[in-house]
Amino acid sequence: MNTATSLVSQIAKSVAENNVPQFNFSINPNLKINTIYVGNEQEPVVIVDDLLNFPEAIIQYAETGFPFKADAKDFYPGIRKPLAPSYAENIYRELMQTMWTVFSSKSTVNIKLLSSVLSLTTTAPQDLRPIQSVPHFDGFLANNIASVHYFCEPECGGTSFYRHKTTGFETMNSQRIQHYAPTLKNEVIASNKSTYDYINGDTDIFERTASIDAKFNRAIFYRSNILHSANVNKICLNEKPAEGRLTANTLIAID
Repeated sequence: MNTATSLVSQIAKSVAENNVPQFNFSINPNLKINTIYVGNEQEPVVIVDDLLNFPEAIIQYAETGFPFKADAKDFYPGIRKPLAPSYAENIYRELMQTMWTVFSSKSTVNIKLLSSVLSLTTTAPQDLRPIQSVPHFDGFLANNIASVHYFCEPECGGTSFYRHKTTGFETMNSQRIQHYAPTLKNEVIASNKSTYDYINGDTDIFERTASIDAKFNRAIFYRSNILHSANVNKICLNEKPAEGRLTANTLIAID
């Protein structure tokens, strides 16, 4: 039995046995939280295992309602659809203390939800644009926190964090980008590649500082200005939520 069939079977069995309420995004009281610090800049990454009580509800949500769509203005190599606000509301209500303890110097923190979507990686390597073959950052602001919540098997690929070798940068801000952007552009042009591929480890331009495996119902949280990239496995490039690299992605502003 292949991985995709196995996952579909597990989901169907769990839904049947547990009588899972549709779109129940309640938090698992037995979740596990671990924080690691990556790279020379020692940026925190929070890893939460077994986050949702009924992770199968995300699969149900993904397979119904609005379809996944590609956005030409988005560099994400795949398709996305909006995720109900209750998902993020439940998660950040539970993880409020973790957010201010790890990512803020204040004793309390206000959280503003900026986006909440489901994502499926579907773009074939030969169709990637150059910018999609290198690590990226989601924004300059250090008080914006991004998350990736995996609803796929480990072999679909987790997430890695990177250091740009020439500049040594692991995070980005409005000053660093002035040097980083033209330097990276020149390096990519000099590589003289006719086709591109997903990055998954060290290259001539980037050094991987940490890698976190995907695991069903595992979520990671990190500052949006850190250089990172998905460890995409081509076997999981699939538009079916139960068979592809399905993730829930949020972006919040704290303080």
